[in-house]
Amino acid sequence: MTQTLQAIQHPDKLLDEMLRIGREGIVTFPNFGYWSCRLQIMLGRMPVTPSLSHQWYDTPNIHLCTLSNFEDLCQEKSIKILHRTVADNQHINHFLINLFPNLMGQIALYRIQQQ
Repeated sequence: MTQTLQAIQHPDKLLDEMLRIGREGIVTFPNFGYWSCRLQIMLGRMPVTPSLSHQWYDTPNIHLCTLSNFEDLCQEKSIKILHRTVADNQHINHFLINLFPNLMGQIALYRIQQQ
């Protein structure tokens, strides 16, 4: 699932169904915890970034989350995270992203499986 988790009515149920059908899954989503998103919210605006490019009134995104939110959901649902990659909008991983993934990463990619 590429950049769709945040646009689904019930992302938790979608993960259940994905892992019921396949042994493993790959999920990517824009990180709402990215520093630019946080700053825009602090300034009283809904974030617009390269990975969250819609205005608040025309966005398909209805369930925005951070890396921490997604990992909490995985823990609640007994979903094992096999691998996590966090990158910027050009899909490049650099030092600051490795140091502060939830703050500096724009896009998250997880390889998961049901425990």
